[in-house]
Amino acid sequence: MTALAMIACTLAAAAAESFPEPIRPFLAAKAKDGTKVLSDHDIEKLARMPEHTRQLVGAAADSMILGSANHLRILLSLDLSPQDMELVVQDNCILCHSDPGNVKPRALFSPDPAKQGSNPLLDLREFVSDAHFRRGLSCSGCHGGTPKDESMSNEIGKRWPKEEERHSDRSWIPDFCARCHSDPAFMRGFNPTLATDQLNKYKESRHGMLLLREKDPRAAQCVSCHGVHGIRGPKSRKSSVNPQRIPDTCGACHANPRHMAGYKTDSGEPMPVTQVPEYKASVHGQALLEKGDLGAPSCTGCHGSHAAMPPAVASVAQVCRRCHAMNGQLFDSSPHKVAFEENKWPECGQCHGKHAIARPMDALIGDRPGTLCHDCHAQHARDNAICDKTSARFRAALDELSSGRAEVAPYEMELAEKGLDVEPLSRAVSELDEALLQARSRVHSFDLGTFEQAAGPAGDALARARQSIAAAHADHRLRQRGLLAAIGSIGLLALGIALKLRELRRRRDGK
Repeated sequence: MTALAMIACTLAAAAAESFPEPIRPFLAAKAKDGTKVLSDHDIEKLARMPEHTRQLVGAAADSMILGSANHLRILLSLDLSPQDMELVVQDNCILCHSDPGNVKPRALFSPDPAKQGSNPLLDLREFVSDAHFRRGLSCSGCHGGTPKDESMSNEIGKRWPKEEERHSDRSWIPDFCARCHSDPAFMRGFNPTLATDQLNKYKESRHGMLLLREKDPRAAQCVSCHGVHGIRGPKSRKSSVNPQRIPDTCGACHANPRHMAGYKTDSGEPMPVTQVPEYKASVHGQALLEKGDLGAPSCTGCHGSHAAMPPAVASVAQVCRRCHAMNGQLFDSSPHKVAFEENKWPECGQCHGKHAIARPMDALIGDRPGTLCHDCHAQHARDNAICDKTSARFRAALDELSSGRAEVAPYEMELAEKGLDVEPLSRAVSELDEALLQARSRVHSFDLGTFEQAAGPAGDALARARQSIAAAHADHRLRQRGLLAAIGSIGLLALGIALKLRELRRRRDGK
Protein backbone atom coordinates (compact mmCIF):
# COMPACT_ATOMS: atom_id res chain seq x y z
CA MET A 1 0.00 0.00 0.00
CA THR A 2 1.36 3.42 -0.94
CA ALA A 3 1.90 6.17 1.60
CA LEU A 4 -0.95 8.21 0.12
CA ALA A 5 -3.31 5.23 0.34
CA MET A 6 -2.33 4.64 3.98
CA ILE A 7 -2.99 8.29 4.81
CA ALA A 8 -6.39 8.10 3.08
CA CYS A 9 -7.32 4.98 5.05
CA THR A 10 -6.22 6.56 8.31
CA LEU A 11 -8.25 9.68 7.59
CA ALA A 12 -11.29 7.62 6.64
CA ALA A 13 -11.06 5.44 9.76
CA ALA A 14 -10.61 8.43 12.04
CA ALA A 15 -13.44 10.34 10.40
CA ALA A 16 -15.82 7.38 10.56
CA GLU A 17 -16.08 7.84 14.31
CA SER A 18 -17.32 11.37 13.74
CA PHE A 19 -19.93 10.38 11.13
CA PRO A 20 -23.57 10.56 12.19
CA GLU A 21 -24.83 7.19 13.39
CA PRO A 22 -27.25 6.56 10.47
CA ILE A 23 -24.37 6.75 7.96
CA ARG A 24 -22.05 4.30 9.69
CA PRO A 25 -23.72 1.09 8.41
CA PHE A 26 -23.13 2.38 4.86
CA LEU A 27 -19.37 2.46 5.46
CA ALA A 28 -19.12 -1.31 5.83
CA ALA A 29 -21.86 -2.26 3.32
CA LYS A 30 -20.75 -4.74 0.66
CA ALA A 31 -21.94 -5.51 -2.84
CA LYS A 32 -22.92 -8.99 -4.02
CA ASP A 33 -19.35 -9.68 -5.15
CA GLY A 34 -18.07 -8.98 -1.64
CA THR A 35 -16.43 -5.61 -2.43
CA LYS A 36 -17.21 -2.54 -0.37
CA VAL A 37 -19.93 -0.34 -1.88
CA LEU A 38 -18.26 2.83 -0.66
CA SER A 39 -14.61 3.02 -1.63
CA ASP A 40 -11.97 4.55 0.60
CA HIS A 41 -12.05 7.52 -1.73
CA ASP A 42 -15.83 7.88 -1.19
CA ILE A 43 -15.36 7.74 2.57
CA GLU A 44 -12.60 10.31 2.32
CA LYS A 45 -15.00 12.62 0.45
CA LEU A 46 -17.48 12.29 3.31
CA ALA A 47 -14.72 12.93 5.84
CA ARG A 48 -13.70 16.15 4.12
CA MET A 49 -17.24 17.55 4.15
CA PRO A 50 -18.11 20.17 6.77
CA GLU A 51 -19.74 18.82 9.91
CA HIS A 52 -23.03 20.52 9.04
CA THR A 53 -23.14 18.81 5.64
CA ARG A 54 -22.44 15.38 7.18
CA GLN A 55 -25.23 15.93 9.70
CA LEU A 56 -27.68 16.66 6.86
CA VAL A 57 -26.54 13.50 5.04
CA GLY A 58 -27.11 11.60 8.27
CA ALA A 59 -30.60 13.08 8.64
CA ALA A 60 -31.45 11.95 5.10
CA ALA A 61 -30.21 8.45 5.90
CA ASP A 62 -32.14 8.43 9.19
CA SER A 63 -35.36 9.25 7.32
CA MET A 64 -34.51 6.33 4.98
CA ILE A 65 -35.06 8.51 1.91
CA LEU A 66 -31.31 8.22 1.43
CA GLY A 67 -31.90 4.52 1.24
CA SER A 68 -28.62 2.66 0.84
CA ALA A 69 -24.85 2.79 0.56
CA ASN A 70 -25.22 2.49 -3.21
CA HIS A 71 -27.53 5.50 -3.21
CA LEU A 72 -24.97 7.50 -1.21
CA ARG A 73 -22.22 6.35 -3.60
CA ILE A 74 -24.22 7.76 -6.52
CA LEU A 75 -24.53 11.15 -4.83
CA LEU A 76 -20.83 11.21 -3.93
CA SER A 77 -19.91 10.41 -7.55
CA LEU A 78 -21.32 13.82 -8.55
CA ASP A 79 -18.40 15.54 -6.74
CA LEU A 80 -20.73 18.28 -5.50
CA SER A 81 -19.61 21.22 -3.43
CA PRO A 82 -20.80 21.08 0.19
CA GLN A 83 -23.40 23.75 -0.60
CA ASP A 84 -24.86 21.76 -3.49
CA MET A 85 -24.74 18.51 -1.53
CA GLU A 86 -26.78 20.20 1.19
CA LEU A 87 -29.38 21.23 -1.40
CA VAL A 88 -29.61 17.65 -2.64
CA VAL A 89 -29.91 15.88 0.73
CA GLN A 90 -32.57 18.31 1.91
CA ASP A 91 -34.74 17.73 -1.17
CA ASN A 92 -36.79 14.56 -0.85
CA CYS A 93 -37.81 14.72 -4.51
CA ILE A 94 -34.21 14.44 -5.72
CA LEU A 95 -33.31 11.85 -3.09
CA CYS A 96 -36.25 9.62 -3.89
CA HIS A 97 -35.87 9.84 -7.67
CA SER A 98 -32.09 9.27 -7.62
CA ASP A 99 -32.38 5.95 -5.75
CA PRO A 100 -32.29 3.08 -8.30
CA GLY A 101 -33.64 0.75 -5.63
CA ASN A 102 -36.75 2.87 -5.16
CA VAL A 103 -37.94 4.05 -8.60
CA LYS A 104 -38.18 2.58 -12.08
CA PRO A 105 -35.81 3.75 -14.86
CA ARG A 106 -38.57 5.82 -16.44
CA ALA A 107 -38.57 8.16 -13.40
CA LEU A 108 -34.94 7.73 -12.27
CA PHE A 109 -32.47 10.59 -11.98
CA SER A 110 -29.21 8.92 -13.05
CA PRO A 111 -25.64 10.26 -13.44
CA ASP A 112 -25.43 8.23 -16.66
CA PRO A 113 -28.89 7.63 -18.18
CA ALA A 114 -27.48 5.82 -21.24
CA LYS A 115 -25.62 3.29 -19.09
CA GLN A 116 -28.48 2.96 -16.62
CA GLY A 117 -31.14 2.67 -19.33
CA SER A 118 -33.12 5.44 -17.66
CA ASN A 119 -34.96 8.51 -18.95
CA PRO A 120 -32.42 10.71 -20.85
CA LEU A 121 -34.29 13.81 -19.64
CA LEU A 122 -33.42 12.84 -16.06
CA ASP A 123 -29.66 13.27 -16.19
CA LEU A 124 -28.63 13.87 -12.58
CA ARG A 125 -25.33 15.54 -13.50
CA GLU A 126 -27.16 17.96 -15.75
CA PHE A 127 -29.79 18.66 -13.10
CA VAL A 128 -27.30 19.62 -10.39
CA SER A 129 -25.72 22.07 -12.89
CA ASP A 130 -29.09 23.65 -13.72
CA ALA A 131 -29.40 27.41 -13.15
CA HIS A 132 -32.59 26.89 -11.15
CA PHE A 133 -31.05 24.27 -8.87
CA ARG A 134 -28.04 26.52 -8.26
CA ARG A 135 -30.41 29.22 -7.01
CA GLY A 136 -32.25 26.80 -4.73
CA LEU A 137 -35.22 26.16 -7.06
CA SER A 138 -35.64 22.44 -7.40
CA CYS A 139 -38.28 19.88 -8.40
CA SER A 140 -41.12 21.33 -6.36
CA GLY A 141 -40.66 24.75 -7.98
CA CYS A 142 -42.16 23.36 -11.17
CA HIS A 143 -43.85 20.12 -10.18
CA GLY A 144 -45.51 21.28 -6.98
CA GLY A 145 -45.34 20.05 -3.43
CA THR A 146 -42.42 20.89 -1.13
CA PRO A 147 -38.89 19.50 -0.76
CA LYS A 148 -39.87 18.11 2.66
CA ASP A 149 -42.78 16.00 1.37
CA GLU A 150 -42.24 12.29 1.93
CA SER A 151 -44.83 11.31 -0.67
CA MET A 152 -46.26 12.88 -3.82
CA SER A 153 -49.10 15.29 -3.10
CA ASN A 154 -52.28 15.78 -5.12
CA GLU A 155 -51.06 19.25 -6.08
CA ILE A 156 -48.47 17.71 -8.41
CA GLY A 157 -51.08 16.02 -10.56
CA LYS A 158 -53.23 19.15 -10.71
CA ARG A 159 -50.43 21.44 -11.80
CA TRP A 160 -49.55 19.54 -14.98
CA PRO A 161 -51.66 18.51 -17.98
CA LYS A 162 -52.12 14.79 -18.49
CA GLU A 163 -49.09 13.15 -20.11
CA GLU A 164 -50.74 12.53 -23.47
CA GLU A 165 -52.10 16.09 -23.59
CA ARG A 166 -48.86 17.80 -22.63
CA HIS A 167 -46.92 16.01 -25.36
CA SER A 168 -49.48 16.55 -28.12
CA ASP A 169 -50.25 20.19 -27.22
CA ARG A 170 -47.20 22.16 -26.08
CA SER A 171 -49.03 25.48 -25.80
CA TRP A 172 -49.15 25.19 -21.99
CA ILE A 173 -45.35 25.53 -21.64
CA PRO A 174 -44.88 29.32 -22.19
CA ASP A 175 -47.50 30.23 -19.59
CA PHE A 176 -46.10 27.61 -17.22
CA CYS A 177 -42.56 29.08 -17.35
CA ALA A 178 -43.95 32.61 -17.24
CA ARG A 179 -45.51 32.00 -13.80
CA CYS A 180 -42.05 32.91 -12.48
CA HIS A 181 -40.32 34.58 -15.40
CA SER A 182 -43.05 37.19 -15.96
CA ASP A 183 -43.25 38.14 -12.28
CA PRO A 184 -40.83 41.05 -11.63
CA ALA A 185 -41.23 40.82 -7.86
CA PHE A 186 -40.39 37.11 -7.85
CA MET A 187 -37.48 37.37 -10.31
CA ARG A 188 -35.97 40.29 -8.41
CA GLY A 189 -35.10 37.85 -5.64
CA PHE A 190 -32.98 35.75 -7.99
CA ASN A 191 -31.73 37.92 -10.86
CA PRO A 192 -32.83 41.58 -10.91
CA THR A 193 -31.24 42.09 -14.34
CA LEU A 194 -33.21 39.35 -16.09
CA ALA A 195 -36.01 40.66 -18.32
CA THR A 196 -39.56 39.67 -17.41
CA ASP A 197 -41.23 40.45 -20.75
CA GLN A 198 -40.23 37.23 -22.52
CA LEU A 199 -43.78 35.88 -22.68
CA ASN A 200 -45.18 39.04 -24.25
CA LYS A 201 -42.39 38.99 -26.82
CA TYR A 202 -42.91 35.31 -27.49
CA LYS A 203 -46.62 35.76 -28.13
CA GLU A 204 -45.83 38.18 -30.96
CA SER A 205 -43.06 36.04 -32.44
CA ARG A 206 -43.47 33.67 -35.36
CA HIS A 207 -42.96 30.74 -33.01
CA GLY A 208 -45.52 32.07 -30.54
CA MET A 209 -48.16 32.71 -33.18
CA LEU A 210 -47.75 29.21 -34.59
CA LEU A 211 -47.98 27.57 -31.17
CA LEU A 212 -50.56 29.70 -29.36
CA ARG A 213 -52.82 30.78 -32.23
CA GLU A 214 -52.51 27.92 -34.69
CA LYS A 215 -51.84 25.20 -32.07
CA ASP A 216 -48.89 23.88 -34.06
CA PRO A 217 -47.01 21.47 -31.73
CA ARG A 218 -43.86 21.69 -33.86
CA ALA A 219 -43.37 25.39 -33.06
CA ALA A 220 -40.47 26.17 -30.76
CA GLN A 221 -41.24 27.08 -27.16
CA CYS A 222 -39.17 27.58 -23.99
CA VAL A 223 -38.10 23.94 -23.63
CA SER A 224 -37.11 23.67 -27.31
CA CYS A 225 -34.28 26.16 -26.84
CA HIS A 226 -33.46 26.07 -23.12
CA GLY A 227 -33.94 22.39 -22.35
CA VAL A 228 -35.58 20.89 -19.28
CA HIS A 229 -33.40 19.84 -16.35
CA GLY A 230 -29.99 21.10 -17.47
CA ILE A 231 -30.79 24.76 -18.09
CA ARG A 232 -27.77 27.04 -17.92
CA GLY A 233 -27.22 30.76 -18.37
CA PRO A 234 -26.00 32.00 -21.77
CA LYS A 235 -22.47 32.65 -20.49
CA SER A 236 -21.92 28.94 -19.90
CA ARG A 237 -20.27 27.19 -22.85
CA LYS A 238 -22.53 24.20 -22.15
CA SER A 239 -25.67 26.31 -22.41
CA SER A 240 -27.84 25.67 -25.46
CA VAL A 241 -28.27 29.46 -25.73
CA ASN A 242 -24.59 30.32 -25.47
CA PRO A 243 -23.83 32.51 -28.52
CA GLN A 244 -21.54 29.88 -30.03
CA ARG A 245 -24.17 27.14 -29.63
CA ILE A 246 -27.16 29.09 -30.88
CA PRO A 247 -26.70 28.10 -34.56
CA ASP A 248 -26.98 24.42 -33.66
CA THR A 249 -29.84 25.09 -31.23
CA CYS A 250 -31.81 26.87 -33.95
CA GLY A 251 -30.63 24.31 -36.48
CA ALA A 252 -32.16 21.47 -34.49
CA CYS A 253 -35.40 22.56 -36.13
CA HIS A 254 -34.43 24.85 -39.00
CA ALA A 255 -31.80 22.51 -40.49
CA ASN A 256 -34.10 19.48 -40.23
CA PRO A 257 -35.99 18.96 -43.55
CA ARG A 258 -38.45 16.62 -41.88
CA HIS A 259 -39.29 19.06 -39.12
CA MET A 260 -39.62 22.03 -41.48
CA ALA A 261 -41.69 20.20 -44.08
CA GLY A 262 -44.80 22.19 -45.00
CA TYR A 263 -43.60 25.55 -43.72
CA LYS A 264 -43.37 28.38 -46.24
CA THR A 265 -41.70 31.75 -46.44
CA ASP A 266 -43.69 34.99 -46.69
CA SER A 267 -43.34 34.75 -50.47
CA GLY A 268 -44.92 31.30 -50.49
CA GLU A 269 -41.77 29.28 -51.18
CA PRO A 270 -40.84 26.19 -49.13
CA MET A 271 -38.89 27.15 -46.03
CA PRO A 272 -35.16 26.56 -46.72
CA VAL A 273 -33.14 24.34 -44.39
CA THR A 274 -29.66 25.41 -45.51
CA GLN A 275 -29.32 28.44 -43.25
CA VAL A 276 -27.07 26.82 -40.63
CA PRO A 277 -24.35 25.46 -42.97
CA GLU A 278 -24.50 28.72 -44.94
CA TYR A 279 -24.09 30.74 -41.74
CA LYS A 280 -21.20 28.60 -40.50
CA ALA A 281 -19.32 29.24 -43.75
CA SER A 282 -20.10 32.97 -43.69
CA VAL A 283 -17.89 35.78 -42.44
CA HIS A 284 -20.14 36.08 -39.37
CA GLY A 285 -20.08 32.35 -38.64
CA GLN A 286 -16.31 32.12 -38.98
CA ALA A 287 -15.83 35.10 -36.67
CA LEU A 288 -18.10 33.64 -33.97
CA LEU A 289 -17.37 29.92 -34.20
CA GLU A 290 -13.74 29.82 -35.34
CA LYS A 291 -12.23 33.05 -34.02
CA GLY A 292 -14.34 33.18 -30.86
CA ASP A 293 -15.58 36.73 -31.51
CA LEU A 294 -18.68 36.91 -29.30
CA GLY A 295 -19.56 40.28 -30.85
CA ALA A 296 -20.30 38.59 -34.18
CA PRO A 297 -24.03 37.99 -34.76
CA SER A 298 -25.60 34.55 -34.52
CA CYS A 299 -29.20 33.69 -35.44
CA THR A 300 -30.68 35.68 -32.56
CA GLY A 301 -28.52 38.69 -33.40
CA CYS A 302 -30.61 39.29 -36.52
CA HIS A 303 -33.89 37.47 -35.85
CA GLY A 304 -34.27 38.10 -32.13
CA SER A 305 -34.71 35.46 -29.46
CA HIS A 306 -38.04 35.42 -27.64
CA ALA A 307 -39.51 37.79 -30.25
CA ALA A 308 -37.98 35.87 -33.17
CA MET A 309 -39.33 36.92 -36.55
CA PRO A 310 -38.02 36.91 -40.13
CA PRO A 311 -36.68 40.47 -40.58
CA ALA A 312 -39.01 42.39 -42.88
CA VAL A 313 -37.52 44.20 -45.86
CA ALA A 314 -37.82 47.54 -44.05
CA SER A 315 -36.01 46.26 -40.97
CA VAL A 316 -33.13 44.33 -42.55
CA ALA A 317 -30.97 47.43 -42.89
CA GLN A 318 -31.74 48.43 -39.29
CA VAL A 319 -30.56 45.02 -38.10
CA CYS A 320 -27.30 45.35 -40.05
CA ARG A 321 -26.76 48.90 -38.78
CA ARG A 322 -26.52 47.72 -35.22
CA CYS A 323 -22.94 46.80 -36.15
CA HIS A 324 -22.37 48.56 -39.49
CA ALA A 325 -23.70 51.99 -38.56
CA MET A 326 -21.43 54.10 -40.78
CA ASN A 327 -22.27 52.13 -43.91
CA GLY A 328 -25.97 52.59 -43.16
CA GLN A 329 -25.60 56.35 -42.78
CA LEU A 330 -23.72 56.58 -46.08
CA PHE A 331 -26.39 54.54 -47.84
CA ASP A 332 -29.19 56.75 -46.47
CA SER A 333 -27.76 59.78 -48.27
CA SER A 334 -26.97 57.88 -51.46
CA PRO A 335 -28.94 57.93 -54.74
CA HIS A 336 -29.61 54.22 -54.26
CA LYS A 337 -31.79 54.75 -51.19
CA VAL A 338 -34.83 55.89 -53.22
CA ALA A 339 -34.35 53.18 -55.85
CA PHE A 340 -34.15 50.44 -53.23
CA GLU A 341 -37.30 51.66 -51.49
CA GLU A 342 -39.19 51.86 -54.78
CA ASN A 343 -38.21 48.29 -55.65
CA LYS A 344 -38.69 47.02 -52.08
CA TRP A 345 -35.15 45.65 -52.03
CA PRO A 346 -33.63 44.74 -48.64
CA GLU A 347 -30.74 47.23 -48.87
CA CYS A 348 -27.71 45.41 -47.38
CA GLY A 349 -29.02 41.96 -48.29
CA GLN A 350 -29.44 42.88 -51.93
CA CYS A 351 -25.66 42.99 -52.43
CA HIS A 352 -24.28 41.00 -49.49
CA GLY A 353 -26.86 38.23 -49.16
CA LYS A 354 -28.37 36.84 -45.96
CA HIS A 355 -26.99 33.80 -44.17
CA ALA A 356 -24.08 33.10 -46.55
CA ILE A 357 -22.52 36.54 -46.25
CA ALA A 358 -18.96 36.45 -47.59
CA ARG A 359 -16.14 38.82 -46.79
CA PRO A 360 -16.56 41.84 -49.11
CA MET A 361 -13.98 42.08 -51.89
CA ASP A 362 -13.06 44.84 -54.30
CA ALA A 363 -13.80 42.37 -57.12
CA LEU A 364 -17.54 42.85 -56.44
CA ILE A 365 -17.27 46.45 -57.66
CA GLY A 366 -16.83 47.57 -61.25
CA ASP A 367 -18.30 48.23 -64.69
CA ARG A 368 -17.61 44.80 -66.16
CA PRO A 369 -20.01 41.82 -66.42
CA GLY A 370 -19.87 39.68 -63.32
CA THR A 371 -19.51 42.57 -60.91
CA LEU A 372 -22.45 43.46 -58.67
CA CYS A 373 -22.56 47.06 -59.85
CA HIS A 374 -22.58 46.35 -63.58
CA ASP A 375 -25.02 43.44 -63.45
CA CYS A 376 -27.56 45.43 -61.43
CA HIS A 377 -27.13 48.63 -63.47
CA ALA A 378 -27.44 46.69 -66.74
CA GLN A 379 -30.86 45.51 -65.63
CA HIS A 380 -32.25 48.52 -63.78
CA ALA A 381 -30.25 51.63 -64.87
CA ARG A 382 -29.09 50.86 -68.39
CA ASP A 383 -29.54 54.46 -69.62
CA ASN A 384 -27.73 56.09 -66.71
CA ALA A 385 -24.14 56.57 -67.92
CA ILE A 386 -22.90 57.85 -64.57
CA CYS A 387 -23.50 54.43 -62.94
CA ASP A 388 -20.76 52.55 -64.79
CA LYS A 389 -18.48 55.58 -64.68
CA THR A 390 -18.76 55.79 -60.89
CA SER A 391 -18.27 52.08 -60.28
CA ALA A 392 -15.31 52.01 -62.70
CA ARG A 393 -13.62 54.82 -60.77
CA PHE A 394 -14.27 53.05 -57.47
CA ARG A 395 -12.66 49.86 -58.76
CA ALA A 396 -9.68 51.57 -60.40
CA ALA A 397 -8.87 53.57 -57.27
CA LEU A 398 -9.24 50.59 -54.95
CA ASP A 399 -7.12 48.37 -57.19
CA GLU A 400 -4.40 51.00 -57.35
CA LEU A 401 -4.38 51.49 -53.59
CA SER A 402 -4.54 47.79 -52.68
CA SER A 403 -1.81 46.84 -55.17
CA GLY A 404 0.27 49.75 -53.87
CA ARG A 405 -0.22 48.50 -50.34
CA ALA A 406 0.91 45.01 -51.42
CA GLU A 407 3.96 46.63 -53.01
CA VAL A 408 5.18 48.69 -50.03
CA ALA A 409 4.24 46.57 -47.01
CA PRO A 410 6.91 43.84 -47.48
CA TYR A 411 9.64 46.49 -47.29
CA GLU A 412 9.00 46.91 -43.55
CA MET A 413 10.63 43.55 -42.81
CA GLU A 414 13.32 43.92 -45.48
CA LEU A 415 14.47 47.33 -44.27
CA ALA A 416 14.30 46.33 -40.60
CA GLU A 417 16.59 43.35 -41.30
CA LYS A 418 19.12 45.80 -42.75
CA GLY A 419 19.03 47.83 -39.54
CA LEU A 420 17.32 50.83 -41.13
CA ASP A 421 14.69 53.08 -39.54
CA VAL A 422 11.28 51.72 -40.64
CA GLU A 423 9.14 53.92 -38.38
CA PRO A 424 8.18 56.38 -41.18
CA LEU A 425 7.21 53.46 -43.45
CA SER A 426 5.24 51.68 -40.71
CA ARG A 427 3.34 54.88 -39.95
CA ALA A 428 2.57 55.46 -43.63
CA VAL A 429 1.35 51.86 -44.09
CA SER A 430 -0.92 52.16 -41.03
CA GLU A 431 -2.36 55.40 -42.40
CA LEU A 432 -2.83 53.73 -45.79
CA ASP A 433 -4.69 50.82 -44.18
CA GLU A 434 -7.03 53.14 -42.31
CA ALA A 435 -7.67 55.35 -45.35
CA LEU A 436 -8.24 52.30 -47.56
CA LEU A 437 -10.76 50.99 -45.04
CA GLN A 438 -12.56 54.32 -45.10
CA ALA A 439 -12.51 54.42 -48.90
CA ARG A 440 -14.10 50.98 -49.12
CA SER A 441 -16.76 52.08 -46.65
CA ARG A 442 -17.44 55.23 -48.70
CA VAL A 443 -18.46 53.03 -51.64
CA HIS A 444 -21.85 52.78 -49.85
CA SER A 445 -22.40 56.47 -50.60
CA PHE A 446 -22.24 55.73 -54.37
CA ASP A 447 -20.89 59.26 -54.73
CA LEU A 448 -17.51 60.04 -56.27
CA GLY A 449 -16.94 63.18 -54.20
CA THR A 450 -17.51 61.34 -50.91
CA PHE A 451 -15.35 58.46 -52.07
CA GLU A 452 -12.47 60.70 -53.14
CA GLN A 453 -12.41 62.35 -49.71
CA ALA A 454 -11.23 59.02 -48.31
CA ALA A 455 -9.28 57.76 -51.33
CA GLY A 456 -7.22 60.98 -51.46
CA PRO A 457 -5.56 60.48 -48.04
CA ALA A 458 -4.98 56.83 -48.95
CA GLY A 459 -3.09 57.93 -52.07
CA ASP A 460 -1.09 60.43 -50.02
CA ALA A 461 -0.17 57.73 -47.51
CA LEU A 462 0.93 55.43 -50.34
CA ALA A 463 3.12 58.21 -51.76
CA ARG A 464 4.72 58.77 -48.34
CA ALA A 465 5.35 55.05 -48.01
CA ARG A 466 7.16 54.97 -51.34
CA GLN A 467 9.15 58.07 -50.40
CA SER A 468 10.22 56.52 -47.11
CA ILE A 469 11.32 53.37 -48.95
CA ALA A 470 13.35 55.45 -51.41
CA ALA A 471 14.89 57.44 -48.54
CA ALA A 472 15.76 54.23 -46.69
CA HIS A 473 17.41 52.78 -49.80
CA ALA A 474 19.38 56.01 -50.29
CA ASP A 475 20.47 55.86 -46.65
CA HIS A 476 21.48 52.23 -47.13
CA ARG A 477 23.56 53.08 -50.22
CA LEU A 478 25.21 55.93 -48.33
CA ARG A 479 26.05 53.59 -45.50
CA GLN A 480 27.45 51.05 -47.94
CA ARG A 481 29.70 53.70 -49.57
CA GLY A 482 30.82 54.90 -46.16
CA LEU A 483 31.55 51.34 -45.13
CA LEU A 484 33.56 50.69 -48.29
CA ALA A 485 35.53 53.91 -47.73
CA ALA A 486 36.20 52.92 -44.16
CA ILE A 487 37.32 49.44 -45.21
CA GLY A 488 39.57 50.98 -47.85
CA SER A 489 41.12 53.37 -45.36
CA ILE A 490 41.70 50.58 -42.87
CA GLY A 491 43.23 48.47 -45.63
CA LEU A 492 45.63 51.25 -46.65
CA LEU A 493 46.58 51.84 -43.03
CA ALA A 494 47.23 48.14 -42.55
CA LEU A 495 49.36 48.05 -45.70
CA GLY A 496 51.36 51.05 -44.50
CA ILE A 497 51.97 49.41 -41.13
CA ALA A 498 53.07 46.17 -42.83
CA LEU A 499 55.55 48.01 -45.06
CA LYS A 500 56.93 49.93 -42.10
CA LEU A 501 57.39 46.72 -40.13
CA ARG A 502 59.21 45.07 -43.03
CA GLU A 503 61.52 48.05 -43.31
CA LEU A 504 62.28 47.92 -39.61
CA ARG A 505 63.12 44.19 -39.84
CA ARG A 506 65.54 44.83 -42.76
CA ARG A 507 67.34 47.51 -40.76
CA ARG A 508 67.59 45.21 -37.75
CA ASP A 509 68.90 42.34 -39.83
CA GLY A 510 71.40 44.61 -41.58
CA LYS A 511 73.06 45.42 -38.31
